[in-house]
Amino acid sequence: MNVLITGGYGFLGSHIAERFALEKHKVLIIDNKSGNQVNRLKSKHKFYELDTSSPYCENIFESKKIDLVIYLSNQKRKDSLGGGLEKDADFSGLVNMLNLAEKHKVGKFVIVSYSSIYGNPGNEGDLPFKETDGPKPVTPEGMSSYVKEYYCKKWSELFNLETLCIRAANIYGPGKQLTSNPGVITSFINNILNKKDLTIRGYGTQTRDFIYIDDFTDAFYIASTDEEYNGVINISANKEYSINDIANTLANLFKIKKINYKDGPKNFIKRCRLDNSRIKKLGWKPGHTLKEGLKKTYRWNKEKRKIERKNNTFAIKTRRVFKNLPREALAYTENILIFLVIAFMQYNHLFLDLYSFELGLDYSLIYIAIMGILWGQRQAYLAMILSSALYIMTSILSGTDIITFIYSPENLLRLAAYVLIGIITGYSIEKRSRDLEVKDHALKSLRNKYDFLNDIYNETRIVKDELQNQIIETEDSFGVIYSIVQKVDSLEIEKIFSASIDAIERIMKTDSVSIYTINSADTNSKYLRLKTRSNRLKEKIKNSIEISEHPEFEEVIRTKSLYINHELKEDVPVMVAPVIDDRSVIAVISLHEVAFEKLTMHYENLFQTVVSLITNALKRAYFFEASLRDKRYIPHTRILNPDTFEKILEEVKKKEEELGMSYSILKIAPSYKSLSILSDKVVEGIRDNDYIGMSSKKEIFILLSNTQHSHAHIVIDRLKSSGIISAIISEGTDDL
Repeated sequence: MNVLITGGYGFLGSHIAERFALEKHKVLIIDNKSGNQVNRLKSKHKFYELDTSSPYCENIFESKKIDLVIYLSNQKRKDSLGGGLEKDADFSGLVNMLNLAEKHKVGKFVIVSYSSIYGNPGNEGDLPFKETDGPKPVTPEGMSSYVKEYYCKKWSELFNLETLCIRAANIYGPGKQLTSNPGVITSFINNILNKKDLTIRGYGTQTRDFIYIDDFTDAFYIASTDEEYNGVINISANKEYSINDIANTLANLFKIKKINYKDGPKNFIKRCRLDNSRIKKLGWKPGHTLKEGLKKTYRWNKEKRKIERKNNTFAIKTRRVFKNLPREALAYTENILIFLVIAFMQYNHLFLDLYSFELGLDYSLIYIAIMGILWGQRQAYLAMILSSALYIMTSILSGTDIITFIYSPENLLRLAAYVLIGIITGYSIEKRSRDLEVKDHALKSLRNKYDFLNDIYNETRIVKDELQNQIIETEDSFGVIYSIVQKVDSLEIEKIFSASIDAIERIMKTDSVSIYTINSADTNSKYLRLKTRSNRLKEKIKNSIEISEHPEFEEVIRTKSLYINHELKEDVPVMVAPVIDDRSVIAVISLHEVAFEKLTMHYENLFQTVVSLITNALKRAYFFEASLRDKRYIPHTRILNPDTFEKILEEVKKKEEELGMSYSILKIAPSYKSLSILSDKVVEGIRDNDYIGMSSKKEIFILLSNTQHSHAHIVIDRLKSSGIISAIISEGTDDL
């Protein structure tokens, strides 16, 4: 089963993904890694870094046959006060996933809401909360859960999408300390590891239903994979613990000295406990007590802290500092150093008795241009300011007063050159950088899109190759259909009818097939006679059908076209197809029971193809029979010669063994004067799908197809009225 989990790198999603992977399901994860926690899964999975609202998500549904979608993403804005409450939740991702699930016919859509959806109990007897209790949220988290459930309910009603809303108790366990809202248990354990006192907001009398993460994921897996479970279901330990109980239990386990209390929020859920009787009906029960869960959570957090300390040694921290040295700091440092070098090169003769080679160049112009080219506008402006300040300062120190400096055109031109060079180089490089940044961003976006689509393409190609191999080897491939239909390729009519049932059953994947024949020579024929059928239809269908009483068969014979029972009427085959020979219907082939999901255009075309192949085989057999009529029948009669009669009898016996098709044999008393007169009288008293034959002992027999011994007396009496005496012979006698 292909399972798509959104938010699969979070605390809950990672545990659920591991659980499904453990059961050998194929796990696909959508996560934008925007949360504080990114759990790395050890199990095999396919990851897509996307928002659930992204249009690219549809590519995943198109390339994969998703059987189950588990929506765990929390796209929301956090409370600015740090409370972690959902002040402005975003449901666009949920709507997108619901639309895609409905569009691509996903088997089930599962979300997780939280116990806060129930709000506060009205009375003491209202606990535990049951699934039938209406939502009465009093917190933003509860309201968000209510809206998510409302969306799922509406999609289920409007689009017939099977949805399951799992209302979870307070989940705790390894890994939750990485989340933005770790919960009271993880917060207490962090204080213990930090050797701090425990602090309780409020009086600590508020109660919650706590469930360990492994117990929750086991129950989640059972509920989400059970085909009969949909709607709403609680998953909880069905036990009520106060915050004081949690603090005291931790204090006893880990020797906490002091528990502090401070003012808590005014609006909060005072008591909570969820009924779990519905999930228990599936054989699940919690496997961890509160103490066992707290110990495991403590040990995991303690081990996690040891690993973090190893990664925070002085050497590692130093490498991180130099590795992550801000680019701006490096630019300013380089700017100052180059400025000092330029200042020394250009003005050292004013302060030191050193000889400097005169190039007639203003090094400051080169300095400003270099900084603009290397670092852009900001550093060019800084270099421009430093160069201008240096020039003014050196001029004043050389004895030029400020008034003279201002009115000297040479000085103003020098400063204007600094400004011009700084602006030109800084702006040019900044514009170029911005253009490159935009192009890099576009290139990165296109590359990400290409990589994503390339991954989808590669996966689709692999699946295509697998399906291609399956199609070549499957039972409805051309090669296999040909090999099956080859068994029908015979010149014996009875053998064709016998083999047709097996061929149709195998190709059409059904065990309810019947073939009725009609006397094409009689234009006024009123009945269809059962020629052969699947063993499963034994005693379920009639041996003879009056055409006028069954408009469906009458329509097939009249229009000579396929009939499909679109209204799914009872006691009417799902599909009926005619077998046509020389513009006349000689038989009808019916499929009585077909799985609903197979009622497709492909299935309809496949049925017509198989019927056409059987029709061609029957045409050849009838033509062969007509061409060899003199060799099959005794001259001037309808009596089969001994060899032909023996072959037909052998096929009829074979049908009885394989399909349970009964037959009866009547022996005619040797009181007839002429075989031709006898033949005419017998033909008038039997059906068109019965046979008259002569044995090797020159005795005349009548083979009644699909007739039990108890019904053979009707034919005996009918023949007796015509002056022909006959009797039933038992199987195994030496009369034949």
